[in-house]
Amino acid sequence: MKKILLTTALVGFAGVAAADGHLGVTFSGDANLGYNDFDNTSTDDNFGFYSELDVTIGFAAELDNGLVAAASIDLEDLASGTGNWGDSYELSLTNDTAGLYYGDTNFAAQNVWVSAGDMESDSFSEADGEEALRGEMAFGAVSAQVSYVLGDAANVRNSVNGVSDLEQLSIGASADFGNFNVVMAYQEALSAAGATIYDAANGDFNEGEVFGLSVGTSFAGADVRLAYAERSDDVGDSSGVSSDSIGVSVAYPFGPVTATAYYVSESAAAGDNWGINLAYANGPVAVALDYQDDQGTAKWGLEGSYDVGNGIMVYAGYLDNAGLAGSDRYYVAGEYDLGSGASLLVSYADDSDLTNDAGDEIGANDYQVGTTVEISFAF
Repeated sequence: MKKILLTTALVGFAGVAAADGHLGVTFSGDANLGYNDFDNTSTDDNFGFYSELDVTIGFAAELDNGLVAAASIDLEDLASGTGNWGDSYELSLTNDTAGLYYGDTNFAAQNVWVSAGDMESDSFSEADGEEALRGEMAFGAVSAQVSYVLGDAANVRNSVNGVSDLEQLSIGASADFGNFNVVMAYQEALSAAGATIYDAANGDFNEGEVFGLSVGTSFAGADVRLAYAERSDDVGDSSGVSSDSIGVSVAYPFGPVTATAYYVSESAAAGDNWGINLAYANGPVAVALDYQDDQGTAKWGLEGSYDVGNGIMVYAGYLDNAGLAGSDRYYVAGEYDLGSGASLLVSYADDSDLTNDAGDEIGANDYQVGTTVEISFAF
């Protein structure tokens, strides 16, 4: 039924636009063909020869009343060589100050919230293929959003699952007052039935009630943000423990170096969070040193890149989670720009603790464990 409705909507948009002569159709996508020599069964890394294809088709029609009706569908090859395809879509109706979005779209609080460092209690749900309805509106310096989730990532509607049609209200608002930016975000708790559907299937879906307030400003060259967040018990949590976080973050540039630091006071007994990042960028060289203490567990990483010229970039990095024995990870990689949206990647990455580190997404560019040779095309 979802695909029938989507097709009907696209045909409807095309009919309206064709009459007015305002139809826009776009095609874009990317494709990868590669080889990886490490069989990492604990992750979704590729092994052997693999291919990936992602195609996005967009439609847009400008209506007589100034509204813009649009639709997009994303087609993705889910697994190399299996012929299994997945699709996601979004329908929208927008103007200069408001918008209505339906389909695979982000939740309101997720879109708006700005944290102050690594806060344990600002765990707003993040969409991952769920079917949602979201509205946006701007009032001068204030913009606001509201959303509900309507169905799970398997395209099963809430009503079929025995859940209320409108599940987990999410609200976000942002306002600029002079040199200050104020952000408020809220999400209600999932119902008990909803928690069995969403929380188990999406690791970034939080069944608890969450509230956050964040204020940011700039002065004397520094960007400063202060934030507060609180999270209620999960529906299935019998511990009776809620949590709150109060954080402050500061970013300040020193010539080619930008220093960013944060400290978060946590109500949880495991301890507070703090971290510092030093990012250097000058000419062809870029280096970043990052250190975090996540409630007593130290993590640090050193990553850098060098622009050799002639379309060649070289990358290297080392990351370590000091809270886990033998958790060091490192990589070296080179990328060559072939022109016209094509590039060649050669990388080697190693992880000494695949079980605890999950073994994939190593470094800022998410390298696979083992040796990888991959050619990519964007069109």
